[in-house]
Amino acid sequence: MTDKQENFFSMFTVLNGFLTSNSAVVTTIPAFQRAHQKFGQLIEEIKKVDSGRQSIKAGKSDIKSNAKNELADMVSQLAASLYTYAHEHDKPEILNRVDKSQTYYKRLRDTNLILEVSDLVKMTKGIETELLDQGLTAEEIVSVTALAAEFETSMKELGTSEAEGSTATKSLYQLIGEAKDVVDNQLSVHAEKFKTKNPAFYNQYFSASRVIMTGARHEKKADAPAADTTKPVN
Repeated sequence: MTDKQENFFSMFTVLNGFLTSNSAVVTTIPAFQRAHQKFGQLIEEIKKVDSGRQSIKAGKSDIKSNAKNELADMVSQLAASLYTYAHEHDKPEILNRVDKSQTYYKRLRDTNLILEVSDLVKMTKGIETELLDQGLTAEEIVSVTALAAEFETSMKELGTSEAEGSTATKSLYQLIGEAKDVVDNQLSVHAEKFKTKNPAFYNQYFSASRVIMTGARHEKKADAPAADTTKPVN
């Protein structure tokens, strides 16, 4: 959630807790009770959407990170074999190209690492036998290419999860808007009915909802005396 969304949600939670603790008052008006039930359902939906969005993105991010580390390790081994080959056969152009540490490959930007793999694999063409003598097998060269493909896939999947997260954020925005509408046009209107017959409930309700109501028609009620919203009122 954004800071603004979290602020709204925390206020929704406080208000829902107050109404739950004062169900004896709320249930005296069936429509008030139904609005409260709908409000509670929206809060649960908001929790579910936000939790799902975070967990999906975190999971995909871990997969991508692990794939990159594994690829960087293999690229480093490939480069090391190319380095010893170039050193033994006096190939300065190759030597300078692969004189890199494992940390260097891990710190490369994702797309640059993919390009680096492609370049180094090309450098092995025609010297596979010499590289085998340096401890690099043909299978290992192929595995580097396969790991690069897996890493690229994980990059795309993370991008997809971020897009899904964006969609979830839109859904979150809509749900919070719906919850606020229930507060503005149902719960608060019902609470207004208790202004005379149960002023303690009335004051505590608007004390609990005053942050939600900023800019709404009940904004002035924020001046009502603060009260303990954790205890039921009669």
